[in-house]
Amino acid sequence: MVEVWFAVREGKIFLSHEGQETDWMKNIMRNSQVSFEIGGKNFTGRARFLEDSTDEAWIGKEALYEKYYSKATREVIEDWFSLSKLLVIEL
Repeated sequence: MVEVWFAVREGKIFLSHEGQETDWMKNIMRNSQVSFEIGGKNFTGRARFLEDSTDEAWIGKEALYEKYYSKATREVIEDWFSLSKLLVIEL
């Protein structure tokens, strides 16, 4: 089991990870079909990495930052995620 930060927005689940790619990230590169548990409920979906400068990546960054911290300017949020990789899971 792997514990990661996540946020839900626009019907998608956004994940972020800072640092080297982990085994779970490498597994997603090989097979995008994922299964996971949130709050005791099991889900399946398709995961993919997000390109940093896309609108979808911004939606994910904003959702994650607001969930774990609070509202902030785009500059603050972009700086916070400057070393992170973003993923999205579509159910």
